[in-house]
Amino acid sequence: MAKIRQLDDHLINQIAAGEVVERPANVIKELVENAIDAHASRIEIEVIEGGFQSMKVVDNGDGMESVDARLCFMRHATSKIKDDNDLFNIMTLGFRGEAIPSIASISHFNLQTSSGNKGIQIDYEFGKFIDEKINDYPKGTTITVTKLFQNVPARLKYLKSVNSEFSQIQRVIEHTALAYPNIAFHLYHNERLIFQTNGQGNLLEVIASMYGLTTAKNMIALHKENDEFIIDGYISKIDTNRATKANIITLVNHRYVKNYMSIDAINSAYRAYLADNRYPIAVVNIQVDPYLVDVNVHPSKLEVRFSKEYELKTLIEQAVSDTLKQVDLTYQQKNKETEKEKPKSEQLSFVLEETQPVEIIQPQPTQHIIKEETKPYSETISVEKIDTYQKSETLKPIKEKIFAKAQIHGTYMIGENEKGMYLCDQHAAQERINYEYYREKYTHLDLTMQPLIVPLQLEYPLSDFMLVEERKDLLEQVGIHLEVFGEHGYIVRSLPLWMKNIDENIFVDEMIQEVLHKNSLDVVAMQEYAIATLSCKASVKGNTYLTMNDMQTIFDNLMRCENPYVCPHGRPTLIFYSDYELEKLFKRVI
Repeated sequence: MAKIRQLDDHLINQIAAGEVVERPANVIKELVENAIDAHASRIEIEVIEGGFQSMKVVDNGDGMESVDARLCFMRHATSKIKDDNDLFNIMTLGFRGEAIPSIASISHFNLQTSSGNKGIQIDYEFGKFIDEKINDYPKGTTITVTKLFQNVPARLKYLKSVNSEFSQIQRVIEHTALAYPNIAFHLYHNERLIFQTNGQGNLLEVIASMYGLTTAKNMIALHKENDEFIIDGYISKIDTNRATKANIITLVNHRYVKNYMSIDAINSAYRAYLADNRYPIAVVNIQVDPYLVDVNVHPSKLEVRFSKEYELKTLIEQAVSDTLKQVDLTYQQKNKETEKEKPKSEQLSFVLEETQPVEIIQPQPTQHIIKEETKPYSETISVEKIDTYQKSETLKPIKEKIFAKAQIHGTYMIGENEKGMYLCDQHAAQERINYEYYREKYTHLDLTMQPLIVPLQLEYPLSDFMLVEERKDLLEQVGIHLEVFGEHGYIVRSLPLWMKNIDENIFVDEMIQEVLHKNSLDVVAMQEYAIATLSCKASVKGNTYLTMNDMQTIFDNLMRCENPYVCPHGRPTLIFYSDYELEKLFKRVI
């Protein structure tokens, strides 16, 4: 007797549902995407008890004729592709024809639709046809899903709490609204409006609906293109950041995707500005010829593959880096008083245009006679020491003149210009100055060696030792020469000059660990580490009192830096208080 048999359609749909529909949010995603493909300009989503009780999606799109409404419950019935050529030129969100039969196989599914003529209502329950009625339904489609997973209790037990499931649904709608700001979305939970957009096509308005006005005001317009790709969207200034990468949102031809390459490219451009474990808010849409991207990777359609991935990664990173360099990224102090009310000129207008660079008119420095006291517990630094790294270089132009005025606790400097007041961390500022100097100086790796007074001795487990032996030629690229010492140890007798003033033992060990855990050694990354460490050690420390000339030199050198806003570790060098914020703090304005 034959053991192999063909499965019936009902069982096939249930198997497909396991790939397409894992939770209520997947139902909402598939139905909303169908509404978008039907050219809807308004979509309402009504959810009861996180989707456990019911979900309804109402749209004003094209609707369906009766024959199409009946056919859409058949597996792989779709109007979006016809042949294999269409499969590689997908411009719609849906295309497989799996969503509706899959959802209908594990729920009570009610469809009401009309293309403007007579409407039709069709009911399915757990994959079986129940009823059909002709009605006068207006143009558009309404789909109601109840009893989700009632016939697959194992899947029902997998679901989390009501709030947890609804949060997943809200995230789907937010991502979709970012991809389609020209569509008005209304999301209700238990008959209460939770999220809405007006559909006027302004992406910044959608960002404001999600993150608030303050965050929206700190977003920067992004645009860059080449022959294959167009990059558009918004990225946040460096003082608006989060603890996870979840707010780095990438879209491909207005389809939300989880593409780690693009997320890493955006994050990489921010590494020079943000502290570790802090990430930007970004909404980036990648427009690309559909022939250059494959969206048919997974049934969830959240993964894509690019045919020119390296070129795209480079373009994204360059776009974000160039955009950040064009704006003032000085940290601005925020508090309840100053954020509560802003003058009308500072309110966010949603006929938003790209911010134009402000031309700064430099004021003439005022004449002040300042008596400098000698602090018995302070260290004194000469201006020659502070300015050492600039004397032999061609001075770069100053981005913005800040006039030094005072110092607090031998650690923080106060400066001003016509825009307001600046607080500066002198150590962080000096770190940034030194860091950019050394980075420029060591653009080409100098492997001039110097002998160590006391050679380094390192010992590793035999398993690690054998692996290092295979790969120690990689360490030669940065000038670390390992001589076998003992049974499974090494001795290092000399190091390159650029490694001076660091803890050589720890540093060499870290690079060996890098070789142990990676197939290739990133020489540039290792050099960056050394430069950052050297910059820190060479900088003025806290509790060091400076003359006015010293402070002015630090301000000037800092504002000549390519990135004067943060130190190499991502901490702010400057915090800015505008004139209005100062007046607000002292109740001089109402």
